[in-house]
Amino acid sequence: MTINLLAFSDVMRNVGFGALAILILMVMITVHEFGHYIVGKILGFKINEFAVGMGPAIIKKTKKNGEIFSLRLIPVGGYCAFEGEDDDSESEGAFNKKEPWKRILVLLAGATMNYLLALLVIIISMNVYGQSTLGVSLIKPYDGSDEAYISQTLENGDHILSIKRGNKRSSIYMTTDLISALNHAEEGEVVEVEVIRDGETKTIPVKLRKGVECSNVTEVGKAYDALGFASALKIVESDDRIFKADEYLVRIGFSGEDFDQSKIVYDEEDIRATLEGAKTGDSVSFWTSRESKYDWVLPSSWDNVDKKDVNSVLDFLGIKEKDYGYYVTSDYRKVGFFRSIGRSFGYSFRIGGTIFRTLGELITGRLGINSMGGTVTTIVTATKVIQMGPWYALEIISFIGVNLAVFNLLPIPALDGSKIVFCIIEWIRKKPINRKVEAIIHAIGFVLILTFAILVDVLQFI
Repeated sequence: MTINLLAFSDVMRNVGFGALAILILMVMITVHEFGHYIVGKILGFKINEFAVGMGPAIIKKTKKNGEIFSLRLIPVGGYCAFEGEDDDSESEGAFNKKEPWKRILVLLAGATMNYLLALLVIIISMNVYGQSTLGVSLIKPYDGSDEAYISQTLENGDHILSIKRGNKRSSIYMTTDLISALNHAEEGEVVEVEVIRDGETKTIPVKLRKGVECSNVTEVGKAYDALGFASALKIVESDDRIFKADEYLVRIGFSGEDFDQSKIVYDEEDIRATLEGAKTGDSVSFWTSRESKYDWVLPSSWDNVDKKDVNSVLDFLGIKEKDYGYYVTSDYRKVGFFRSIGRSFGYSFRIGGTIFRTLGELITGRLGINSMGGTVTTIVTATKVIQMGPWYALEIISFIGVNLAVFNLLPIPALDGSKIVFCIIEWIRKKPINRKVEAIIHAIGFVLILTFAILVDVLQFI
C-alpha cells in the first residue's frame, strides 16, 4: 500500500507540474494575442472576439460594442479575431480596410509582447538568481610534455562568462555560444576566457587542446574537448549483465580500492587500458553516474578477449552502443545589476539567434528533423524543467517567449510574418493580392504547420 501511495503521489506531482507547464504556455499565447488586441484597439480596428484556449466556449461575455471575450475548453492556443481579417468586409474598422502600415503594427504587436515579457523575466531572473553560466566540474589532466597546456587551462569549478579570439569577444550564455566562439579554431590556439572562479571574475589564457569544426548545434562536444572538459562514457545500450542503459561509467577499480583510489574513465580506451593487466578471477568494481557500484569477478571467458582491442573489451562487458557526456554544470552566478541588464538583452538575442541557426541547419540537412519538437514536446520539456526549481521555471518561460516571438515572425503561411509580407506587397503594389488566394495560402500553411508539429512530436516519442 505504501508503494502504491508513493506512486500515486509521484503521478499527481507530475500532473501538477504538467498543468503548470500548460498554464505557462497559455499565458504566453494569451500575451501574444493581447498584443494584437491592444494595438488593434488603439488603431481603431474592429475586433469580434478575444479567446483564451481553443474549441467549445466554456465562458462567454459580450461587451456593449459587440466584442466577445471567451474562455474555451482546450487549454492550448487562443486568438484575437478581427473583423474582415480573412475575407472582404465593408464594415468600418475591418482589418483589410485599414492601411497596410497599421495592419503591420498590429501583426508585429503579438511577437513584441512575447519578447518584452521574456525580456522582463530574464531581467528578473538575472537579478534575483543570477545569470545562467556554463561551468566545468572536472578538467581532464593533460598527459603530454607541453607545459603551456598545463599552465594555460581552465580549473575545476570555473564558470565561463565570455571567450575572446583575436579581437572578438563573445559572451557565453548557451552551448551554441560556445560553438560560435570556438568554431574553426585550431589546436594549440590560445584564447582568453573570462570566468567566475571562487566568486571572483578573472580572465585567463587557455590553450586549446584540439581543433574545433562543428557542422551543427549538437556538436558542442568538440568545443568541450578543446577547452579540456573531461568526458565520460555513456552506455546507450547494454546486455544488462553488468550495466544498465543510459548511465555513465565514471570509474574502474580493483579489489580493495575505494572510489577515490579507482581509475577515472574518460573514454573507452581508458576502460581497455585499465583492464588490460587484469586476470581471470580478479574482482573489478565499476562506478556509474547513478551512484551505483557493480562488483564483478572476471570469468574464464576473459582469457579469450583481445586486451589490445577496444571493441573486444566493450563486447565482453556487454556494452553494445556508447556515446559521450561531459562534466558540464549549469548554474547561475550574479554579475551585478547594470551588467545584468545589458546581458539580459544579449541573452534574449542569443536565444532568438539560436532559433534561426537551428532552422537553417534543418533546411540545409545538417540537423535532423528529430531534433525538433511540437506543442506536446514543449509541454513535456517544460514539465521536466520547472520541477528543477523556480530559476529553471523562469528560464523556460523566457525560452518559450522568445521562441514564440521569433517563430511567429517567420514568413511562413498562416503565421504573422507571412501576413506582414502580404501587407508589404499590398503597400508597394497599391492594391492587395486576391483575398481568396491569400486565405487559401494561409489555410494550407496552417495545415502544414499542424502536420509538422504532430510529426516531430511523434518522432520525439518514437
